[in-house]
Amino acid sequence: MLPPALDLTLLRFSTPSARIASGARTTSRCASTARHVRQTVLLPTPTPPKFGYNYGVTEPRRTETGINGRRPGAMEGASLAARTGQITRDAGAELAMRVKALGEIANAEESAALDSPGFTEEELMFFYEDILALPSSLEQSGQVTAEELEQRQIDEDLATVCAAEERTLADEPLASSSTQALSRPYQRLLSYTRDTILRIETMRETIKLSSNTEPSVVRNESVPVSILSTREFRSILRLSIRAGDADAADLTFDLMKRSGLAIPEDMVASLLRVYASTGNVSKTEQVLVRYLDGPPTPQQRHFHIKSHLISTPTEGIPYSALELLHSYENQALPAPIQTYTSVITALFSSNSSLGRAQAWDLFSHMRYVAHATPDPTLYTLMIRACASPVNMRPSEPERALDLWTEMTVDHRLAPTAGAYDAVILACARSGKTTYVNEAFRLAKQMLDSHRDARGESAFKPSRRTYCALLEGAKRIGDLSRARWILAQMIATQSGTDTEAVNEEVMMHVFHTYASYRPPFNRNLVKSADPTQADNAPTTSTEVSPDVSQSPPQPTSVVSNESESAFTHIPPQSGTEVIHEVRILFDRILYESGLKNLSDPTDGGALPAEQKFKHVKLSSRLVNSYIAVHYRHAPFDDSRDLYRRVFTECQVPRTGRTYVEALERCAIARRGHERTMVLDFADEVWAEWQKLEDAGHENGRLLSGRIIERAHIAMIRVLALTNNLDRAMQHLRAFAARYSPSDVRIPTPRPAMRSTRTVLIGDRPLVRMTSNVEVPDDHVPPLIMFNDIEVLHHRLVARRSVANIKYIAWLSKSYEGALRARRAAALKLRPGEEVEEEFTARVEAPSG
Repeated sequence: MLPPALDLTLLRFSTPSARIASGARTTSRCASTARHVRQTVLLPTPTPPKFGYNYGVTEPRRTETGINGRRPGAMEGASLAARTGQITRDAGAELAMRVKALGEIANAEESAALDSPGFTEEELMFFYEDILALPSSLEQSGQVTAEELEQRQIDEDLATVCAAEERTLADEPLASSSTQALSRPYQRLLSYTRDTILRIETMRETIKLSSNTEPSVVRNESVPVSILSTREFRSILRLSIRAGDADAADLTFDLMKRSGLAIPEDMVASLLRVYASTGNVSKTEQVLVRYLDGPPTPQQRHFHIKSHLISTPTEGIPYSALELLHSYENQALPAPIQTYTSVITALFSSNSSLGRAQAWDLFSHMRYVAHATPDPTLYTLMIRACASPVNMRPSEPERALDLWTEMTVDHRLAPTAGAYDAVILACARSGKTTYVNEAFRLAKQMLDSHRDARGESAFKPSRRTYCALLEGAKRIGDLSRARWILAQMIATQSGTDTEAVNEEVMMHVFHTYASYRPPFNRNLVKSADPTQADNAPTTSTEVSPDVSQSPPQPTSVVSNESESAFTHIPPQSGTEVIHEVRILFDRILYESGLKNLSDPTDGGALPAEQKFKHVKLSSRLVNSYIAVHYRHAPFDDSRDLYRRVFTECQVPRTGRTYVEALERCAIARRGHERTMVLDFADEVWAEWQKLEDAGHENGRLLSGRIIERAHIAMIRVLALTNNLDRAMQHLRAFAARYSPSDVRIPTPRPAMRSTRTVLIGDRPLVRMTSNVEVPDDHVPPLIMFNDIEVLHHRLVARRSVANIKYIAWLSKSYEGALRARRAAALKLRPGEEVEEEFTARVEAPSG
């Protein structure tokens, strides 16, 4: 490329009009123009090449008469005459040579730039590896593992103890004979040290009694005498703790104190860790009293509170740990943030709405009195708690996303893999398509936004990540995503069982199949032959009393097993859904050793390797498998599967098993199904009664909501099959066993749920949940009018006035008792006993 000025100049000299004389141009202007062009071309360049330019063109000599012997302003013939073209031709040739030279210079510079030394791909990769290196790779490079460090410490401690034993026991034959029964070196050394210190103390007492308390003797009595050094005692303590010998560790502290040695804080923390991990509160407090001179350090306070947490029964609220935590706060000695994390974790694990509410209150209280900014671990815990909120909602994705933004944007804390899994789970469990899509977007962000120079992601999707995504897919019936997730897990599965497909993954997959709505509905297809339309098998997932009454054909479920399964598109009918689910479950049974597949029906869709060997057969897995048949298979197929699958899988039936079977009978279609459901419902109900009676006898009652669902489903089955007398008997038996009067009695509130405003106390000062928002987990079973509306309609059709009145009274009694329970719970003070006025029984109307 040439400069624009040179291009225009060359164009000017190459046009014919430039060579035509103009009357308006004077001779002097022509000369100055030519000279200006030559000076412009002769400008110096950075690296001028050595070319032999011709400088033969000379400028015309200026004389007194003017240029070329002419006087200035003289005109020939009083008209404009054409000037000579010699100067123009010489300038044009000169300009052409200059342009050619500039072109050669540009080419030379371009080639020099291409030949200049640069960075190779290897050098750039080496440069960016350090800049974009992942934290995990930086920690692993050049460092030994924890196992190697622990082994080095063990070898060093053994060498220290053995050296001390050789030094002290080499010239002590009497002591060595008394320690021959001790097998470990640190035990022999402790025994010798104890005997030696005992002899020294005995000698001091003897001297004290026989010396008439001379001043010099009294001064020498206070001189400490140590057999072992602090370093040797520390090695003995580590060896005894590693061996689980708490008595030896306690003896080590006692000997150090008797020897006059100061006990370091790290040794006290090591012993507290042993007692706290076993929940030994008395030993923990004994160590704090005996071996501490000042207030406990943050680590020691952590182990003190941890001992109370471990001593709390499983699924119980740690009242003693909460009281101790607030006691330290009142002393201006707040516990470290990991202590709050442990207490909040215990509250969330209590399986109680009250415990979950108290956990949220403690989180806000901590930020007010102790730690304003939580760490990523605590943020992860609270975000995961949004997936199981205190209220009756399935999830709180808004609160989870707010905490996520606060952690990553406001405080600029680097998210962890656990934090990503937590926010994905909270969004997925909401059951709303918007938040489920947000969960998948966050999963993509987790994989794409943290990569090193080689493109490898800092986070890899774990089994917990896949399960969180499956939670969202099954709630919106997105079978395509669920099948893709299962395929990804099977394709990337390694030999270990930590990330393999397990029982939880397959349970979510079966739930997705159960909630999936196939696009093809055979009942909506119009047949050309009316006789064929009446005999068409029913695979509809809609539950309506107006569907066809013709019996379904069991063979329709397995009609196309010979065809290949698991195509790129999801199943298009209920038959295809059942076919895919049976292939997966048969493969699980085969790899578990409970079934032989001589003729596999998967069509080569599943890999030949054992990818389901880590799937453990359980009751919830079998329940999810049957749920698919309840939704997409005919009733008789579901009934036969219920009777045989638990025996084949060798797993017991649970309360949910019976409830789901009864609820399937309660939505039976008109016609053939309703003629079969009563016998099957009676069979299931007999087994359910055994489970319910066993819970009453053992004092471990089932959940009140599970009991409600079972009784409501059975009453509905009896009403649909026109067994109204049995339905009323069942309803009266339920009211006698679970009286409305029991619902009126509220549950006492603990003192920590007090709402009184105080600045100092043994409870959270700042709350995020009110008592109105906390649901009551101990409400007895009850039945409302909507639950028995079908029975009421059938009784109205029969005009059974007495039974109609009883149903109206019973439903209103439960409703009023529930309202009274709520009012009494709000008026009840924390720690106050229930008044007798709430225990009055409600009597049924006569007649």
